Amino acid sequence: MERVNLFFLHGFLGRPTDWEAVKAALPKSDRLTIYTPDYFKEKNLNPNHNFTSWAQNFNRWVQMETNGTDRNVLVGYSLGGRLALHALEQKPALWYKTILISTNPGFNDPLKAFDPSSEDRRLRWMNDSYWAEEFLKSSWETLLRNWNAQPVFGGGEEEPQRIEKEYSREALGLALTNWSLAQQKNMRPLLQELSSKICFAVGERDEKFVALAEQLRRDIGNLRVELIPEASHRVLFDRPKDLAEKIKSLIQQLL
Repeated sequence: MERVNLFFLHGFLGRPTDWEAVKAALPKSDRLTIYTPDYFKEKNLNPNHNFTSWAQNFNRWVQMETNGTDRNVLVGYSLGGRLALHALEQKPALWYKTILISTNPGFNDPLKAFDPSSEDRRLRWMNDSYWAEEFLKSSWETLLRNWNAQPVFGGGEEEPQRIEKEYSREALGLALTNWSLAQQKNMRPLLQELSSKICFAVGERDEKFVALAEQLRRDIGNLRVELIPEASHRVLFDRPKDLAEKIKSLIQQLL
């Protein structure tokens, strides 16, 4: 009998344990297996790899874990969602559904990677490079306070406690540059092509991403967009049970 495998990809500064409340609200079934890889620590998945090689390595690992026969569902939050897009692009047949939470599909331009001729990309590269330096040299407490003070994180629950010894500062800095939005190509064509496989979820209080989701829905008529009530950018911490319900609605028929 076919099994369902859920793969959860955390965000920047995230940990596999970030998904615990979401996992706890999902149905219990011996045919459901949940994976929460710590991609910052796995040799083949860490930020030493660019988007393309990361996706190849991740999909290869998924195939080894599942024997390529089950229904695989990919759930990515923020940076994890952007990585998920690359995995989906690289091997769409491997994935039954993909749920993108607070995920930026990239700049709406034809560029394949960073190009200083693009003002938007140049500014993003400067911003990510600044933070990469901060993650290498600033005191941990100051760094977290300044990071969490960014407007995109406003209006929601705080992240769980982040303990410095659980991270490699070098890996965090590298993620900000190797996986910078400035380096990512526009994934809107992929959303259009594979819209039947994709659910785009945002918190209703996340003004920037709600606007992005509404534009995507106008441009891609059959793209499934879900607004999570009373949630900000950090949906998985604000409303984990509501998020679990959205996931459940996609997998329930398979269990």
